[in-house]
Amino acid sequence: MKLWPATLPAAVAIRLSRTAHSGVVTVLRPLLLTSFVLSVSSLTVSAGDWTQWRGNDRNCVATDSPALLTALPDDGLKPVWVSEEIGSGSNNGGWGSPVVADFPGDQTATKRVYLFTHKRIKIRDVPQKQFPWLPPEKRVGMTDAEYEEYERKRRDEDEEIAKSYVFRETIYCLNAADGSTLWKNENDSFYTRFPQSGSPTVSNGRLYILGAGGHVRSIDAITGKDVWNNRLPLEFRDEFWQSSFLIVDDVAIFLAGKLYAVSTGDGSIVWEGDSKTTRGTHTSPVLWQHDGHDFVVVNVNGNQTACFEAKTGRELWRVDSEAGLSTPVVAGDLLITYGNSRKKGVRCFRMSTSDATHLWTYNGCQDKGSSPVVVNGHVFVRGEKRIACVNVETGDEEWRTTIDLGRPQYTSLVVADNKVFYALEGVLAFAATPDDFTPVINAKVDADGLIASEAALRKLHGIDELEKQDQGAAEKLYQSKIGRQGPVECATPALADGRIYLRMKNSIACYDLTAR
Repeated sequence: MKLWPATLPAAVAIRLSRTAHSGVVTVLRPLLLTSFVLSVSSLTVSAGDWTQWRGNDRNCVATDSPALLTALPDDGLKPVWVSEEIGSGSNNGGWGSPVVADFPGDQTATKRVYLFTHKRIKIRDVPQKQFPWLPPEKRVGMTDAEYEEYERKRRDEDEEIAKSYVFRETIYCLNAADGSTLWKNENDSFYTRFPQSGSPTVSNGRLYILGAGGHVRSIDAITGKDVWNNRLPLEFRDEFWQSSFLIVDDVAIFLAGKLYAVSTGDGSIVWEGDSKTTRGTHTSPVLWQHDGHDFVVVNVNGNQTACFEAKTGRELWRVDSEAGLSTPVVAGDLLITYGNSRKKGVRCFRMSTSDATHLWTYNGCQDKGSSPVVVNGHVFVRGEKRIACVNVETGDEEWRTTIDLGRPQYTSLVVADNKVFYALEGVLAFAATPDDFTPVINAKVDADGLIASEAALRKLHGIDELEKQDQGAAEKLYQSKIGRQGPVECATPALADGRIYLRMKNSIACYDLTAR
């Protein structure tokens, strides 16, 4: 069902005028695109929800969780439900994460699951590619100037190839009880180098999302109808910005090339950051509350973390955190950042309104974009094929272990009932304790959505027996039934009321983790 189609023309690439500002200033001017304003009920959400990227408090910790499983059932864990087909990945929907919200004031009394997707749809034959993206190991021998020229040609070619597709962004609203689709909000969209993949934020009965092309959008969370849809006054070619909104009172704050704050009422700009000092793309801002005041902490410029007044955008301080695309973690007055190399590592700072003092750096892990969690006075961090537990006060490593995964990256840890969950290629859960790495669940997911140990799934599908006769056929069967299944890379699960919501490669699946 298509609701309130966009008034924007379909396009492959657009350029918008850039407005220059010196420093973070209060702007208080409306955007220049017509917005839709509809009445929205003032609805609150419950503490047991997962209303935004990394949970209600943007720390990946589920509040008010019931007691959860301490081991998988002998016959595995079947999904409570699996949604309609919802694609993912670079061509078919991106890597956004689900969020979950309940509205006590809603007469339907239905908890809802929301997901944003951005996909391309082929409309004609695609030209053969001459300039593919080069990973670092294939750039050996190229000078910086040669690589810059190659990248220019690659982007030009990608823009031409993009004319063979139309682009569409869809927000799904699912019934959290049975996975049925309650509504879809679909809009014509724009070409970006990688799919736009932010996660929705739900606040006061509205849903907020950063769409492709610098579009900020607000949707009625109950009906799925657009409240407003505005375009930021920025230059856009094929950029993709994955930042998710942080709502502070009546202001929505996010990164789209630089830091912005817009009114939740109509999407007009309240303040905006300097294009040089608040540069950023994929990391999301977090809230720090101190002495009764609201502050925003966000990673900027690729290696710094800065603090701003939420209402005005005035910068209070910044530190060299070496944090890249990850989202910072706030625990009281402590700030935890995470870099994309072991040298940059996990860093801890103590914040005040005038500065942030570096306390320690832990160099045992690195990841391109995932974020740690802080629980029970310890930081649990995953990077490469490692998981570590670090004392939050001292930075001392309590334990470190390795996990058997192919390419673990980006996906963040989540916490409920003093258990830490990691969902990629399967589901791993362990006790949030500094004593030792204590697995609770270590399982794969098969094509039917069953979560069980790899040994149990191999037996169920006859893979071990087939392997005795034909190893090639056994490997093919394993990949089709187990190896290519499971949660999609880069997305992070939502945990609410003892249920975990996983974005699979072609659906969302819900599992009941409560203790039997």
